[in-house]
Amino acid sequence: MEFKARTYIAEKEYPVSKETAWGLLADNNRMNRYIGLFPVVFSGVAQEEQGIFFRNAKAKALGVVPISWQEYPFEWREHESYQVERRYMDGPMKNYLFGVEFLESVSGNPDCTLIRVTGEFVPRNALGIAAIALIAAPSVKKTIGYMDDFLLSGAKEVFEAPQKSPNHKVDVAELARLEGVLRKYPVDGELVNMLCRYLVNQGDHDVAHIETYAVAQQWGEDPDKVLRILLYAAKAGMLNLSWNLMCPNCRVSKEQLGSLEQLQPDFHCDLCGVVYDANFDQFVELHFSVHPSIRKAYAEIFCVGAPTITPHVKVQKVLKHGESAEIAVPSIDSPLRLRVLQANAIADVSLMGDAGEITYDGTRWSADAVAGASIVRIRNASATDIVVALEETAWKKETVTAAKVTALQEFRDLFSSEVLSPGQNISIGHVTILFTDLVGSTSLYESVGDSSAYGQVRNHFDFLAERIACNSGSIVKTIGDAVMAVFHLPADGLNAALEIQRDIAAFNDSAKEDFMLRVGLFSGPAIAVNSNGRLDYFGRTVNISARIQAQGHGGDIVFGKEYVEQAQLKRLLKNAHLDCERFSAKLKGIEGNMELIRVKYKELRVQDNAG
Repeated sequence: MEFKARTYIAEKEYPVSKETAWGLLADNNRMNRYIGLFPVVFSGVAQEEQGIFFRNAKAKALGVVPISWQEYPFEWREHESYQVERRYMDGPMKNYLFGVEFLESVSGNPDCTLIRVTGEFVPRNALGIAAIALIAAPSVKKTIGYMDDFLLSGAKEVFEAPQKSPNHKVDVAELARLEGVLRKYPVDGELVNMLCRYLVNQGDHDVAHIETYAVAQQWGEDPDKVLRILLYAAKAGMLNLSWNLMCPNCRVSKEQLGSLEQLQPDFHCDLCGVVYDANFDQFVELHFSVHPSIRKAYAEIFCVGAPTITPHVKVQKVLKHGESAEIAVPSIDSPLRLRVLQANAIADVSLMGDAGEITYDGTRWSADAVAGASIVRIRNASATDIVVALEETAWKKETVTAAKVTALQEFRDLFSSEVLSPGQNISIGHVTILFTDLVGSTSLYESVGDSSAYGQVRNHFDFLAERIACNSGSIVKTIGDAVMAVFHLPADGLNAALEIQRDIAAFNDSAKEDFMLRVGLFSGPAIAVNSNGRLDYFGRTVNISARIQAQGHGGDIVFGKEYVEQAQLKRLLKNAHLDCERFSAKLKGIEGNMELIRVKYKELRVQDNAG
């Protein structure tokens, strides 16, 4: 006997923007947990012969009754609507289609949003009819209730979303003991207080997956300061740290590693069906979690395909074999592309022109780019149903990458054992390498002797380390009296170089030295390796930086001309009151001449001339 679908609709207008409402209701993992749905165990991606892919899922309704289903990809248009379909394999339910629309206010108020929640349920049998009334239909109302609770709480931001009443146990004595350990480190006392409150009060998911940037936003603090306190807390034993491998297409975590030593050169994404290189810049991220000695937190999964998990995807649509559709292109200042999920066929969306048409034939799009200032027309001419994503191409996710954290001096000092396995090498798409060298160090050793000279050189290493660390960099190694340092961002490296040359005169006065330094900088790709138990860097960028440093005369900074082509670096140089000289040089072992720039503080040049 076939049973008819039963549809339930709940709608209500709220004094919040579409963006805020979307941030709450399209985060299905958090919302489903709050409204009392059951945690789910998802398997890998599967696919019917000509249908779209799905994930097999299983759970226990009411914590007792086992159920299983096939969950199909979410479809959505950001800030406008989304829906998801479940096809049950057993139990009283046959089909479930859930959707939320974010509509204009009836009153026309731009600061208000009309929320419409729709649940369409198809029972498998008479028991299913009862299950709809008892469980399924109330979940539609609870979705609206989630918005009500958000407003009743007085919250203004999405990160203040309501949480379930805490039922976890915290070992207060152990937390207090480890707090005492943490306070012995050079940390901000108020941030320690905030972290302790966070570990006690936040829900399991938040403390089992502590994300630096999300915590910084919640606390209203600088992300680098928050990262620093989390690193020290991990060293003190309050937190564990781990590494997540992120797929560069769907940008979702595919694997969690306990240490960098476990990192392999590549990894596989089951959703995209592609093997990727483990790149330090974007694809390896640092995460923290509360230590189980303080609190046992279980990050139960309630949803794996919600729109907020992949915020770079602006539209996601299922297109059946032979179907055509129009996709509305959002007005955003970021390059966009069309991508067929799993097949990974890509076509850029050009803002030059509109309403272009493009066809997918099962292997590729009919063109490399399609016009779409506001609308793109797509057609599926393949033999199977497909899922198409309209997504931003730029990697904007705010996260702590391996490239960023391994460039920090404090990370290297606190976690010196966090290195790659011997023989392993991992690419970094962009890193900044700084080299310094003492001018006239040979004569120093001749004039004062080895022991005294070495002590003076050590003091100068401390001087350099302080300025490098203050600019989010770290010393990779010393080579004689030279230093090699690494930075995640070019601006940090340039700032450190400027501070070194600015402060060297004062250091000389206080230490009664007469040191003069050459400093060279270069940015580009590199290879991270394990060198005698230490994270080291090799490649053309490292070689060029060393060669550039050798072009210095002393008291100057030398770098590639590309630095003055970047707006942020250009401002740094302009504000520093420098003399600037452009020149061309043939660097040893590097093909062709390189266009370089030498900068020097004006006051330093006056002192040199006076001498």
